[in-house]
Amino acid sequence: MTLTMHTVAPVTVASPSARSSSPSMVRTVSSDDSSTSSNTTVVNPPTAVARLLRLPTPPRSPGLAPLGKQLTLIEPPMTKSVRFLILDCPTDSTLPFYLAELKRHNVTDVVRCCEPTYRAETLQAERIEVHDWPFRDGAVPPTPIIKNWLQLVDSRITRRRTSNASSGTRNSRANSPASASDDEDSPSFVPPTIAVHCVAGLGRAPILVALAMIELGMANLDTVEFIRRRRRGCFNNNQIQYIDGYKRGKALKHPLGHASGSSGSDGVSTVKNGFSKMFRLTKA
Repeated sequence: MTLTMHTVAPVTVASPSARSSSPSMVRTVSSDDSSTSSNTTVVNPPTAVARLLRLPTPPRSPGLAPLGKQLTLIEPPMTKSVRFLILDCPTDSTLPFYLAELKRHNVTDVVRCCEPTYRAETLQAERIEVHDWPFRDGAVPPTPIIKNWLQLVDSRITRRRTSNASSGTRNSRANSPASASDDEDSPSFVPPTIAVHCVAGLGRAPILVALAMIELGMANLDTVEFIRRRRRGCFNNNQIQYIDGYKRGKALKHPLGHASGSSGSDGVSTVKNGFSKMFRLTKA
């Protein structure tokens, strides 16, 4: 009987310490400055995303919390025809304070992006319309809500313009304490204001205002910077990316303030280069 000898190649077994140090450990920093470790391959983010992640995120103002009575007036620099008022969520107990502020700012409409926490009838009795268009906290608005929102902004601009053409210098809301004249050059002129709120007024409400300002002519990311300078802590990264990719003129087939059947100048114009450069972000 013949015995055949087979040579077996030696197998090298790595020590536990060698195995643990084999993959490259990558330290990443999340948007909230917390450190985490990952052994995944790092891919350079697209230029637009990198620019968004470098966008300053100011800390929230001290005391800024739900039901904190924080109101922020946003006046689009390209038009005097409409303004926006971002607020946190009123309740029936705090509504008298908010109602006084809504009257002072000549608010015609209140848009609720969250579940109702107060009686709409209280505002409606003061000739302030309430619109319920809720969507998920931290998310971006769905297309039907965007269309409804832009149609509302468009109607307020156009309604004021139509009223001015029919009544000369008097505003259709002449009984309003803040609307003494419809002449935009008059010191007493107060444009119609649309108030919008979610819970804290930091995500859902500001993103609607940002989309309206894009439609009015401001550059996409400039709206983020413009609103953040006035209301600290607005927008999460997902909302910023959505604003960056938003296409003007998709929801409405005409510019804001140029609804079908209207004519004349409404004071709405695109942002000039000089203003845009003031808020333009550094490109990567």
